[in-house]
Parts: sequence; structure tokens; C-alpha cells
Amino acid sequence: MKEYIILVSIFFFLSGCICEKKEKREKDLEQIPQVYFKEEIEEKPEEVKEEIPEKIEETEIEKEEVELKKNLKPEIKDQVAILPKEEKLISKKEKKFEEPLPEIYLKKWDGECLIYNLKWNLMNFGNAIVICLEEKESFHLTGISIPTGLPAQIGYGYNRIDSFIDKKTGKTKYFYLYTKTGGKEKITEIFFDWNAKQYTCIEKKYKNKKLYSTKRNIIKFKEDIFDSLSIFYFLRNTNLENIQNTEFPIALPEKWYLKINFKGRKIKRLPNLGEKEVFIVEPVARSKRERFKDGRMDIWITTDERNPVYFEGKVSVGKATLILSEVQKIDSKTQNDINKIIENFIKQRG
Repeated sequence: MKEYIILVSIFFFLSGCICEKKEKREKDLEQIPQVYFKEEIEEKPEEVKEEIPEKIEETEIEKEEVELKKNLKPEIKDQVAILPKEEKLISKKEKKFEEPLPEIYLKKWDGECLIYNLKWNLMNFGNAIVICLEEKESFHLTGISIPTGLPAQIGYGYNRIDSFIDKKTGKTKYFYLYTKTGGKEKITEIFFDWNAKQYTCIEKKYKNKKLYSTKRNIIKFKEDIFDSLSIFYFLRNTNLENIQNTEFPIALPEKWYLKINFKGRKIKRLPNLGEKEVFIVEPVARSKRERFKDGRMDIWITTDERNPVYFEGKVSVGKATLILSEVQKIDSKTQNDINKIIENFIKQRG
């Protein structure tokens, strides 16, 4: 069961919607949280928070320098130069020798919006959308599931997953995961500290909008590590035929490992797309304490444009599928707020 949970987290589309059955879209807008980039706020001891002594020291030094210059003879005064502060010299040096970094792989997906139809045993259960958009200093990746029918009315199947990737380094800065099941909600936030090779995971649980549980954990890592949405894009940019038995570390409340089984190339007929040659891959996962077990999901990725067009996952009663229905292009210069894009999508589909 744990393997299924991790795969659901990695490919969020099936999470929460696989055993649910349309309400007005105004209700959807209330159910789905808005997400923006934020940095971790560390609680420091009270005495450490005050930084006034440092400012006072700098002010007094400046006063001494001014007094010294006043007391100098005119012919010497003009020859005296006050040295710039050390931090300013370092700053200029860094800027002078700073080299441009190579363009990261996410650039090719900038402005892409993938729209999926979610089905359970051939019955329609809603939509899922996946967006990659350049926002300020980050690439913002979002995946969100929007149920319809009875589940939507009683609050089931609303899920959102966000990842903010540094445009310069290609590494995750902040990760957000939200799930809603009836009156229960769960928010998972992960803050990455790449210098310290660790991330902080904060889990909060709510019941009827009231917080009843908070867990905070710091996890160390040695190698490069992905969040469970950025790995989705990384795989699209990878030679899938050559990654058999490669393990990819995934940052979650505990560190997990993802492995992709390559199951070959095939010609498949898809709704709205006709016949396409696709790679068929099977993701399998394990925690640090467990071994890899058989996967419960197949993914089809087109060999030409590398679009993930079909997901099929086994569930307790039948199977759930996610089928790509539309690919839209978003101009990040005119539309640079993912939350508004999602809101407009829900209104248009209402």
C-alpha cells in the first residue's frame, strides 16, 4: 500500500480521485487553496533576534572616521580615503567573476498546460491539469485534480501539488502538497537547504478547518534529490531507454526512492490524438527501509514531443486512468500567476 501512496504523490493525478464520483464550479474555487512561494521561517532564541548592537557598532565607527578626518591638516585631509566596508568589496568581487549558468531543462516546458480527463472504470470523474510557468526567480510547477459529481459536493478528490524550482540552479526551493478528504485536510510543506544538504518537512492536519496535528522533521541527504513533481519533468527530458535500475531520491516526509522500469515502445491509439508511438514505463518506489515491489501504474510518453498522454493505475476496485485531452500554451509574459490561470480554467469549465 505504501508503494501506491508514493506513486500517487509522485504522479498526483490519481490521488484522492480514484474512488469518487459535478457541482457548480464556484464550489471548486472555494475548495482549492492558492499557493505562492515562501521561505522557511525559523524560530530563533529571543536574544538572537536583536541585531541592534551590530548597527550601533557600525555607526560609532563611522563617527570616529569623520572626527579623525576633521582633525587632520587640510593638506593631509584630501589624501585620506576611507576604505569601503568589507562586505561591499566581496559583493563587487562576486559580481565581477560571476559566470552565467546553463539553461535548465524546464525552459522547454515553460508555458505548457496539460489538461487530462480522469476516469474510474470508464466513468468520468473530473479533470486534472499540470502547468509549468516561469515566475520571477523560479519555475513554478503545479498539478491539480478537480473532481466532479458527488465527490465534489462532499469535498473529496481536491488535491494540489506545487514545486518552485530555482531558475539558476534547477534545484527545488519549496514544495507544497495539499489533499482534502471530506472534512479532513492535510498540508505538507518542504523547504530545501542545499548548502546544508538537508530539507525541512512540515505536515499539518486539519479537521473541519481546525488544526489538530503538526509534525516537523529535518532530513539529511547526500546526493541530488527531487521533489515529487519536478521528477515528472526530469523524466520527460531523459533517455527512458537507458535509465533501467536507476534510483532517484525523492523528498517527502521521509526520503523515498523511485525507479523506472522501461517496458518498451509501442504504437497506441489515443482519443483526440490518433495513433502515436509511445514509451511505456512503470514507476516503482520504496522507502529507505523497504525493497522495491511491483508497480501499480503504467505511463505512456510520446516518443516525439515527450508528452505524458496516458496513466493507468490499479486500485482496490478496478482501475483509474488519466488521459491527455488537450495541450495549451500560456504566455508567461502576460499570464504569470498560476493561481489565476487555474481559477479561469475552473470558471470556463463550469
